[in-house]
Amino acid sequence: MNLFTIETALRIAGLMLTGLVLANFVAAKRWDYSGNLTDTMTIIRQIFHVHCAYIIAIIAGLALLCLGWPQLLMEKGMGQVVSAFFAVFWLSRVIVQLTYYDSELRAQNRCWDVFFLAVFLTLAIIFALATLSP
Repeated sequence: MNLFTIETALRIAGLMLTGLVLANFVAAKRWDYSGNLTDTMTIIRQIFHVHCAYIIAIIAGLALLCLGWPQLLMEKGMGQVVSAFFAVFWLSRVIVQLTYYDSELRAQNRCWDVFFLAVFLTLAIIFALATLSP
């Protein structure tokens, strides 16, 4: 695979990551995060919100990197280490979805389940390709 193709794939990953950022806001409303957290301790609610915010910020930063400077993720050394980390990160997200999330809920939302599995697997593959780029 040539560098132009991998760079294009990373830009596509940037668009996918942007979609994931937006999906986090939809999920918060869809799964009623605030309502479901009302009966928890204040610190638990605060930790949950902070974790969500930081995850969204990391995904948004990675999206920006992929869209604006994909070549940095293909550079020998640090770029390939970062790409390898995100390849493992997104592959682990596939594994979590398949093994940890409630199977009954996944079955009730099969289209979304398959869609997000495909997104996370695609991201893992794109970052693996960036890691292996010449």
